[in-house]
Amino acid sequence: MKLAKHNPPWINSEAQLTHAPQQDMPAQVQFRLLQKPDASVPVRERFLAPDNPRILIVDSESITSLLLRIMAQDCEIQTVRSVAQVLNSARHSEQKPDLILLDVRAPTREGLELCRQLNADETTQSIPVMLIVDRDNAEGEAMALKSGAADCITRPFRLDVFEARIRNQIRLKLRNDLLERHANQDSLTDIANRRCFELALNAEWRRAIRDNQRLSMLMVDVDCFKQFNDLYGHREGDHCLRRVAKAMAQALSRPGDLLARYGGEEFAVILPETDLRGARWIGERLRNAVTELRIPQQRPDGDRQVTISVGCASVRPNAKLTCYSLLQHADDRLYLAKHSGRNCVR
Repeated sequence: MKLAKHNPPWINSEAQLTHAPQQDMPAQVQFRLLQKPDASVPVRERFLAPDNPRILIVDSESITSLLLRIMAQDCEIQTVRSVAQVLNSARHSEQKPDLILLDVRAPTREGLELCRQLNADETTQSIPVMLIVDRDNAEGEAMALKSGAADCITRPFRLDVFEARIRNQIRLKLRNDLLERHANQDSLTDIANRRCFELALNAEWRRAIRDNQRLSMLMVDVDCFKQFNDLYGHREGDHCLRRVAKAMAQALSRPGDLLARYGGEEFAVILPETDLRGARWIGERLRNAVTELRIPQQRPDGDRQVTISVGCASVRPNAKLTCYSLLQHADDRLYLAKHSGRNCVR
């Protein structure tokens, strides 16, 4: 779900001074605050560059305006209307935030509990959370850090510190994402590796139980691939696998679907919130995508090009089952496809 983006009014100089005394700010920060944005450039284009880091906040005119003033050139600002919507948005957004900014205000202190929930949830625990607390409330700052916050920002704001802390957290998040990518990416095909697949399967299984949703899986095998390697060599075999993986990745249109190299010439696809009929339809999309590559191959079964076989399985997860039962069922269906003439979906 794409998060809604709002365009709050720009704060005036009087409002700025209520957050930080002007003498506390370096000259370049003062200039950036007092400089009006270029009216010739649409607001959306000024701060919604698609490749920029994303900051998620509860829609607050003062804080959103401050963020737009100091981060508009480098970050995308996403907003939700209430604290209750943050967790759902962070879980299901097509573009997950790189930082979540929450305000902790007495007496409810909703931000503290939400921070704990975000850190406990497998789908959001990698997103750093920064909490805004009152400067004269040391106990509140300690509670914020104990609840799992990556850092705190004190109010009233000193804007150069406000900006520096946000930039530090985003820098750390992007660096961790890069390390995570290398740990979870298959070096040959550039899609997810088996480690990533197993982590994602466990997370999606728990989420499907929590949301009472179906979960489907595809197991995919490149037909007669051993003969391909024997005839054309491993270098051509690697090139073939890269092309097959790329074609299948492009055939998957939903951000939540995961294609992974399971091992050798075998691939696996996790399809959240998908029934068996939908899984078979996606399996046919993958099969057709590989067929359209028209990679030539002399095969013992008479075919003259590279094809794939696909096994489909679907289940509504519950506490009595394990995710490996879904995996085993998909593997059994792949075995059936291989023994039904190959180049088919079962």
